[in-house]
Amino acid sequence: MHEKMNLLRELQEVDQELVLIVTERTRYEEELQEIGEEREKIQQMADELSTQLEALKKEESQFQQELLAEKDQIEKVEGRLPEIQTQKEYVAVLKEIDMAKKASIETQTKIAEKDKAISELQADFDEKQTKLAAITEKSDARKAEVNKIFAASEKTCKARRATRDSLAKDLPNSLLSKYQRIFSRRGGLAVARVVEGACLGCNMQLPPQQYNRLQRGTELQSCPHCNRLLYIEQA
Repeated sequence: MHEKMNLLRELQEVDQELVLIVTERTRYEEELQEIGEEREKIQQMADELSTQLEALKKEESQFQQELLAEKDQIEKVEGRLPEIQTQKEYVAVLKEIDMAKKASIETQTKIAEKDKAISELQADFDEKQTKLAAITEKSDARKAEVNKIFAASEKTCKARRATRDSLAKDLPNSLLSKYQRIFSRRGGLAVARVVEGACLGCNMQLPPQQYNRLQRGTELQSCPHCNRLLYIEQA
């Protein structure tokens, strides 16, 4: 019985190490995922700003074309002034020039507003690009570090799995299956030490008769409260 219990205790130590490695690996994967999600979020914001900038610049370009056409129209109308023969026609042309100049001023105002909006969006876009570059650098650097950690942990895992297989093959299948069920259900603690008649897995007292049998070490004992396999540290 002592030999089987010692094998179970060693097996549990190895399994706990393997669980810890998997847990740490998951934590690193979640960290990289968070960085990736943050990067994606900033990228989406930058893409949206880029689309808005493109639309504003297109609108500004259209206003610029309108302004050129309005200036050209003013020049053409003003060029007709020396040829005018009547006062009525002269007044009409002056009115046309005045309206064209007002339209030109309005177009220039629209262009100025677009310029301001473009400038503000460009500053925001540049800021997002700076953040994106920084987080990309951080992500790449961290990913390289984590890959090294993963490579080392995989090497450790491989060695510990080999040890586990070696230990498991010396245990009866029924006992191994029971151990694995308890390990899975009891948070990675299938084998618990007993101190002064209490199971340290659940901190419950064992019945006196069972505690006596456990001390004799003639058979494997399970805690009646948590079902963990029990052992007493030999002096």
